[in-house]
Amino acid sequence: MSGSNEVTYEPIDTIIGEKAKFNGDFILEGSLRIDGTFSGKIMSHGKVIVGKTGHVQTNIQAKSVIVAGIVDGNIYALENVHLLESAKVHGDIISANLSIEEGVIFEGRAKINKLLKSEDFFSTVI
Repeated sequence: MSGSNEVTYEPIDTIIGEKAKFNGDFILEGSLRIDGTFSGKIMSHGKVIVGKTGHVQTNIQAKSVIVAGIVDGNIYALENVHLLESAKVHGDIISANLSIEEGVIFEGRAKINKLLKSEDFFSTVI
């Protein structure tokens, strides 16, 4: 799957633009795309996308996560994590599914747990 595009088939509810810097808590039901710099807390019942120019310095807890940029923190995804070829992740990943394209830099541990349940997953605050 090397070279695939960051295609998403659901609408993006919130976008942090390429030149934006955000520090704080982001708790949302829908999807979030980060093309700028983010530090704080991310909890989404939808999809979180870290674009090629995105740099996240926190843990991410979401239904699914796609990373093309940099994540300095752990990723907890109920359904899946997809690391695109330009991704750099420095932290652990816990998810039901994980896909990693050729060229990814991943420094951490991965735990694949197909038995994750949404009621348990989203009641735990990271």
